[in-house]
Amino acid sequence: MNYFRNGGFLTRYLIAFCVITTGLCIAEGVLGLWLQPDIKLTFGSFLVPPAFGLMTSLTGLVMESRRELSARQMLFRLFIQLLLIEGMVFGINLALGYRFSPFLAGIVAMEVAGIFVFVYFVMWLNERRVVREFNRKLARLQEANRDGDAE
Repeated sequence: MNYFRNGGFLTRYLIAFCVITTGLCIAEGVLGLWLQPDIKLTFGSFLVPPAFGLMTSLTGLVMESRRELSARQMLFRLFIQLLLIEGMVFGINLALGYRFSPFLAGIVAMEVAGIFVFVYFVMWLNERRVVREFNRKLARLQEANRDGDAE
């Protein structure tokens, strides 16, 4: 139980899902107002960010490993995950019949990469917070042990 409270497997994916969905909503709103301000979205459009958030957060399974990865292996897996996400975004849009102009395709690709970096930055901030709290508790425990040994 404690494992899930302190940044475990499910918590990481839930945080990733929420951050991805938030990033998608912001990016869709900003880019939509900038590139296609006259288009009005239907209520079904509100389901797109959570659906993409779920699918792209599941690509995080590429990063799971039973052993510690080297920096090169980690970067390779990050690159593979980004390619999976880019392929998913463009593939789904293509399957639904939406064709991007080269300019718009470049913007969407940069948007996806920006959200990817944003998600990993937020995840890094969260893990840093968890590690600091763990180290603080460990230091208190070590101090209590030293005080107990001195008596």
